[in-house]
Amino acid sequence: MSELICTGCQSLVTYPRSANNIRCSRCNTPNSTRSASQVVTLTCGRCRTMLAYSPSASTVECGMCRHVNHARGQGSSAPPDAWPQTVLVENPRTMNDKGKLVSNVAVGVTSWKR
Repeated sequence: MSELICTGCQSLVTYPRSANNIRCSRCNTPNSTRSASQVVTLTCGRCRTMLAYSPSASTVECGMCRHVNHARGQGSSAPPDAWPQTVLVENPRTMNDKGKLVSNVAVGVTSWKR
């Protein structure tokens, strides 16, 4: 068995490898298996639903919870470890002018990991 993404409704369609053309059971769109797009899967970061998408996608929205997941396919413009990341910097405590210890914490988001 093989899989492709329907050109009509973007559903995942499973078909026998010997088929040349198939019709989507959801939207009735004919699809050629000769130009079948490769399918990549990931698990949604929020609801853990398995998602299928084209390798050229950079993000994938979950149809169940609407969470936008970063796709790490071959078509993404950045390497897999280059997605925006939250950074927490905790410096040593300092004393203020009243003699109390003060925390020195900074939080930020990097645009790309370097």
